[in-house]
Amino acid sequence: MNTTQVPVERRQHPRFKAAEGVFAALVNHGSKLGQIKDISKMGLSFRYIDHGGPAGEASELKIIIGSGGLYLDKLPFTKVADFQVRSEHSFSSLKMRQIGLQFGELTRQQRIRLENFIQMHTIGEA
Repeated sequence: MNTTQVPVERRQHPRFKAAEGVFAALVNHGSKLGQIKDISKMGLSFRYIDHGGPAGEASELKIIIGSGGLYLDKLPFTKVADFQVRSEHSFSSLKMRQIGLQFGELTRQQRIRLENFIQMHTIGEA
């Protein structure tokens, strides 16, 4: 008998596609910077260039708007995924990775700014 299981969606909040020009940065020993792919009230994912060096653990998450600079910083987080993604261009020698982060306990001010960010810098549900 052939049965197909449908994956169960575990997220409690909708994810939104980030607009062009908004970035996430993990800062400290193994800094990573990349355009945010999607974001929710509980976390975000972004793609970054894999430089092939040792993977250091970052201690600080920042959200940056390309035209406006730093938007949010010192966000608590837990890494939930980090995997290699296929390059969209077959001729590219760059290795790309995608990282998924879950936010930790945010302050009231961070929650308000995050909600404002989602309203003003996303382009629909992911």
